[in-house]
Amino acid sequence: MVETMAEFPHEDDSSNLAFPYQVMTGAAGIYAGTYGQHLETPECFLFMAYLTCLGSVLSNMVTLESEIAPQPRLFTLLLGESADERKSTVLNKTTALFKDFLKDFHVCMGIGSAEGMQGLLDESKNKGLLLCFDEFKSFVSKCKIESSVLLPCVNTLFESNTYETHTKKHDIVLENAYLNILAASTVQTYEHTWDTSFTDIGFNNRLFIVPATANRKFSLPQKIGAEDKTYVETSLLNVIRHANEHRELKINKEARELYHKWYMSLERSIHAKRLDTYATRLMVLLAINNLKSEIDAKTVEQATALCDWQLEVRKLHDPIDADNTTAKMEEKIRRQLRKGPMTDRMLKSRTNCHRVGIWFYETAQKNLQRAGEIKWMKKEKQWALI
Repeated sequence: MVETMAEFPHEDDSSNLAFPYQVMTGAAGIYAGTYGQHLETPECFLFMAYLTCLGSVLSNMVTLESEIAPQPRLFTLLLGESADERKSTVLNKTTALFKDFLKDFHVCMGIGSAEGMQGLLDESKNKGLLLCFDEFKSFVSKCKIESSVLLPCVNTLFESNTYETHTKKHDIVLENAYLNILAASTVQTYEHTWDTSFTDIGFNNRLFIVPATANRKFSLPQKIGAEDKTYVETSLLNVIRHANEHRELKINKEARELYHKWYMSLERSIHAKRLDTYATRLMVLLAINNLKSEIDAKTVEQATALCDWQLEVRKLHDPIDADNTTAKMEEKIRRQLRKGPMTDRMLKSRTNCHRVGIWFYETAQKNLQRAGEIKWMKKEKQWALI
């Protein structure tokens, strides 16, 4: 059983919202560690992309011994700056690995309508379908088209395997549909591209967002050695073989009690919605990923650690729906200072004030000072929340 994780050179994270790297074990950890040593992409991107692809393969194969029978399907969104985090590289490398070795891996690199998705889901009936979006904004744009039912369709298929709608021109009937999403976006696009049609139906809290930054390490990455590639490929095949032998995972007493304690103490807020759903799905995925035959306490600890982290990053990157530019800048300043005090130069950089202009930035600062929300610490020469 794979239980250990290589010592990765994790990317710098100056905030207290660092990804819980202790969860990066098993086959997904091996993949993230191997490719992370040759690429500049954050290891957590590689790890969560792998789990998402694995969840698509296992969608109708493995579940938890429970009346709710969770399916290990994920809607994962990688968040980073444009180009710097190599988000497209993560999508391409991870999906290529699964396509090369698994004939039942169905992936589509984009979709334009619910009608188009219906044909793909019909082809992959009773199997998982992974929708990949190199630019998540394109999916959002398609959903905003008048008369499009793509958004409610995808929204419903997060928790259901059926969807049905009838109009004068179109009939869409989906059955045995197992939808998964792996997408990438810049932080700025994610926080500003939404409108109330998404937030009102809770689509954003169906996403598992993975924000990360990366440092430049390789001007010209070396090829991964044949031995390392074989190890990654063999680990994947071992996981699939294990999943075929363990279709329904029991949860032992210690693990059940641990999860119950976490579930009962989970805060009641908009940011915490569906985290319990993700916890059960991740428990199944992580157990299979680590070649376990049951859900044990360590698996629950890993799943809940991911969900606790997700709760905090959702608060930080919650879609901004302020009415005007100044109000949006005020909210961006608040969010950045929640990480801790910052110099004026750092705060300008983190809020991307150059995109809207210094006037809006300075006006937002003055508004927050007058409201008693932020203060300037002369001695430290830093801004801070009050």
